[in-house]
Amino acid sequence: MTSSKLWRASAAILCLTLVAASCGRDDKSTAATTTVKGGEASTAAFIDPAKDCKEGYDATKGITGNEILVGTVRPTSGPYAIYDTVTKGVEKYFEAQNAKGGIKAGDGKTYTVKLAKGDDGYDPAKTPGVVQGLVETDGIFAMVGEIGTETNLAVREYMNKKCIPSIALATGSPEWGSNNTSPWYIAGLPSYATEARAFMDYLKTTNPKATIAVVYQNDDFGKAYLGAIKKFVASEAPDMKVVAEQPYDPASGQTTEGVTTQVAASKADVFFIGIGGTQCPKTMTFIPADWTPLVYASITCSGKLALSLAGGKDEGIYTAQATLDAGAPSDANNPKVLQFIADGKSVGLTDAELQGGIVGAGWNFAALFAEALGKTPKVTRADIMNTIWQLDKLNFGLMRDEAEASTDNEKDAWPLEGLRIVQRKAGDWVEVAPLKDYNGQSNSFAG
Repeated sequence: MTSSKLWRASAAILCLTLVAASCGRDDKSTAATTTVKGGEASTAAFIDPAKDCKEGYDATKGITGNEILVGTVRPTSGPYAIYDTVTKGVEKYFEAQNAKGGIKAGDGKTYTVKLAKGDDGYDPAKTPGVVQGLVETDGIFAMVGEIGTETNLAVREYMNKKCIPSIALATGSPEWGSNNTSPWYIAGLPSYATEARAFMDYLKTTNPKATIAVVYQNDDFGKAYLGAIKKFVASEAPDMKVVAEQPYDPASGQTTEGVTTQVAASKADVFFIGIGGTQCPKTMTFIPADWTPLVYASITCSGKLALSLAGGKDEGIYTAQATLDAGAPSDANNPKVLQFIADGKSVGLTDAELQGGIVGAGWNFAALFAEALGKTPKVTRADIMNTIWQLDKLNFGLMRDEAEASTDNEKDAWPLEGLRIVQRKAGDWVEVAPLKDYNGQSNSFAG
């Protein structure tokens, strides 16, 4: 997902977390404990708590009997409050599994999962205190589906030093590719750089001389898109050109109308919207009538609920997909979607929530945690992370049927690297480029 530059006075905290990459870990460290790859035992574990954890590592903190307490942090107010619906997806997934008796882990036991929630308002200055409360007061086992790029960056050093898993981060910042120095963090979205690359690959085949205008969120979220686009143009598409770029600061309290008008003056062939939250779909409403570019919108605002804010201007836009969309007629009869709808309704989710796209994202984050739990031979913090770092062609949750999630210790930090390009037509998504697997390449796309 996205994150704002709220409260600029917190810059010192952010800078500290960005540069403190070592997180108490020798980046050449490997372990000999057992993990799982493709369902089979393996000794190629990535994390060794005896070497990597120096601050009172508690392997099973948060586990009481057969209950596991996990945590998450999200905003409940402001321009990004729409993403609180992600957390509802996480919570309802666990409720649905608990109602079925729980999740059977690799150790043979069946666990129920309880979710503790914190609210940081998408303010990275508040995130450390909120996370510290979940870790040190509530005593969570792991974090699941925590929302935001800079908010996660604000606690990355703390979580890695404490050796607490942060699983399925609700952000695709290229920052999460540095798993060799931040081994307790793994994203639940594709890298934003890979998303941009998938679209640029498509654009190169359809308009190799395209001129591109970009409006981007002025933080690590938006800059990831812009950097990947510029890198592709420089190295792969010399006939393309970025002719206009404008940053947007969510903390300004303004809309994106001004920056959209500025880039529209370029009359570029392509308009790339690298913004999240409600301003992403609203940006579509500010496109002048005399400018008709191909419009690409961030994967984070491509759900039915977000696009309902586009005032009908979402018709014809493009985006990327790694997962099924329960709100798209073309995916409605997929068995995974039908199971998602049935399970979601059983725990009180409405049709609007189930089809909106945002609940589905959270559902998928929780599903990744459940898959790791099911494959972990021993339910400890280190073992569940080592399991995640050895995923081998896994398909889970609402992933598209042709997609495969793989990781490879320090070599590949991204489970979701298969993306297809789609176009919005009459309330549905129509494939214009089939899913392509960028397995192991995501870090190379970052600008």
